[in-house]
Amino acid sequence: MTRTADVVVIGGGVTGISLAFHLTGLGVRRVLVLERRFLAAGGTGHSVGIIRQLYPTPETSAMVLRSLRVFQRFGDAVCGDAGYVGCGALIGVSPAMRPKLEATLAGQRALGVRAELLEPEDVARVEPRIDPAGLGAVLYEPESGYGDPTAVTLGYADAARRRGAVIEQGAEVVTIHQASGRVTGVTTSAGERVDAPVVVNAAGLWSPAVARLVGVELPIVIGRHPVFIVERDPSFGAPHLVYLDLGGGSYVRPETGNLTLTGSLTDDETEHPMDPELLGTDASFEEASTILDRTGRALPRLADARYRRGYAGAFDITPDWMPILHRGRHERPRLQAGTGGRRAHGFAHCGDRDLGEPRALRPRALQGHSRHRHVRRVLPPLSSAAQSLCHLRRCPRRCDQRGDAGDKKCDPPWQLAGSARRRVACRSLSYRDLRGSPRAVWLAYRLRLRVIPEWGSPDLATIMAATSL
Repeated sequence: MTRTADVVVIGGGVTGISLAFHLTGLGVRRVLVLERRFLAAGGTGHSVGIIRQLYPTPETSAMVLRSLRVFQRFGDAVCGDAGYVGCGALIGVSPAMRPKLEATLAGQRALGVRAELLEPEDVARVEPRIDPAGLGAVLYEPESGYGDPTAVTLGYADAARRRGAVIEQGAEVVTIHQASGRVTGVTTSAGERVDAPVVVNAAGLWSPAVARLVGVELPIVIGRHPVFIVERDPSFGAPHLVYLDLGGGSYVRPETGNLTLTGSLTDDETEHPMDPELLGTDASFEEASTILDRTGRALPRLADARYRRGYAGAFDITPDWMPILHRGRHERPRLQAGTGGRRAHGFAHCGDRDLGEPRALRPRALQGHSRHRHVRRVLPPLSSAAQSLCHLRRCPRRCDQRGDAGDKKCDPPWQLAGSARRRVACRSLSYRDLRGSPRAVWLAYRLRLRVIPEWGSPDLATIMAATSL
């Protein structure tokens, strides 16, 4: 049996379901979501759900700010309960990190973010149980907090169904069909084919495997991130705020039932690749001991907390830890949406799929097909300003003109752009380089290089500038 759809979304996590909700809101009539297991079964259901506003780029900060507004009025904007608790968030940094924090805060305030920079001795008036020793400054975000990623997913799912979207669980995509360089549809493990001109890869931790169905290697590593749960003593008092101790290397997030979720902020998850099928498996107490020591130093009252359990969470990590929006290289567009980056980028940004986000970040893959004229009017081609917004740039040494030997023109540019040494000297890499060289991916990550898309396709602006805090 063969069915048809206007858009097939692969993945029933918060990103895929939110996308289905917003696509139907844009007027796309036949949106089909295919989830291999059940909704929020992957990274979404294992996310700690922290919602903060301090992000290293103005684009990500603007997106999370708009998402925050959705979480705050989720019942009206979507319907349902996001489980959002605006308890406030504190972010502590070392003295060496303070100048960068101040610069980031200045940009945030221009976007409308409410945040206050506190001296370490002033933290006690907000959260007296934090030990400020060794801190250079603390950022206080009174509107930040945490939410329930699974509840948000289910809320979006109900709203998307009311708008006409179809969501099928237990439907694993095993084949993505192509014809003449175009995506034409998918086939599920049950043998059912769905013809569609647009296929969205929103599979999260499984997005690299989905991309390989069409011969594309995404520069994403699935990194293991253990999460530990402790029970606060009854004498602890009111729940603590969300606290990210960047100086000490841990975070804490309150949960109902006198529980606290904690984990590391310093471990490099790229050094601990994980099979996504192991998501949610137990993490040992020995593994937790280092993190619990850090947590006890940050909030001494938690040093006496009772250890309950730990589990293996995971991040889908891009070279610069920022989200990916990528159209793909087929004539008939396909959108790949891999929400990479650490610290719950996907959940924190899920509310911002069409509510005033920068046009450069909207899914331009829906353009270019005659059946979606209404969508094309909403999502115009990228302007030069939008390209600038995505930090798009060409190689400063014009490797697009000559190859490494100086006498051979690259065809296409960057495909033969010379040795790794030459690419490093240029301080930039192309998506083609990343797709073909895992070594280049991590070279780019280690050196914090900017990544540019394939030449001649500015709408492939996929990876924003690599920055730290």
